[in-house]
Amino acid sequence: MERPANPANPEPALAAPSETERKYLVRFDNPSTTIPKGTVIHAVLESALDSTRPGAVRAIVSRDVSSFDGSRVLIPKGSRLFGTYQAGLARGEKRALVQWTRLMLPEGVIMELDSPSADPLGRAGVKGKVDSHFFGRFGDALMRSILDVGVQVAGREVGGDTVIVQMPPSAQLDPNPNQDFQPTLKIKHGTSVSVFVAHDLDFSRQAR
Repeated sequence: MERPANPANPEPALAAPSETERKYLVRFDNPSTTIPKGTVIHAVLESALDSTRPGAVRAIVSRDVSSFDGSRVLIPKGSRLFGTYQAGLARGEKRALVQWTRLMLPEGVIMELDSPSADPLGRAGVKGKVDSHFFGRFGDALMRSILDVGVQVAGREVGGDTVIVQMPPSAQLDPNPNQDFQPTLKIKHGTSVSVFVAHDLDFSRQAR
């Protein structure tokens, strides 16, 4: 039921809490064949990542994952994970966001995952090494600086005194305007990763 609006107050009337806003307990129908949302699957990358281009990635599960009640192993060690990642990396970022799309068990059973990547501590993304392409961005400016300083030093008479050379204006390190160097994130194969399960996984069909 809504409270009537106050003519002196232009703000919209607030709705009172309704029955639909309540949360109820839900029990798993098959706890022995369910991996609940929030479970972390530990794995190791089988393929390397390079954010220069979007691509696919594969990993192998490194630890058994048990059912909710712990009575059986539902995702055995050695199962494979498949995912995708996007190209590009914003400045300051050091993690690749991998979306894991599919799980394949050793016997060939496949389940859709649609779950995000995480590091071994559960933090979002997979940490890698960032290449800022410093020399590609500033290489021309550095070369101009060296040449300008060399010309100034060569044109001076040094009478046994120490020569102090002030950097000329052209020595300022301005990025190369002709090229757009985006930072690149690289992650080696063999890197430990995790999958944060985003949905309850039901293995009841496999158990039949």
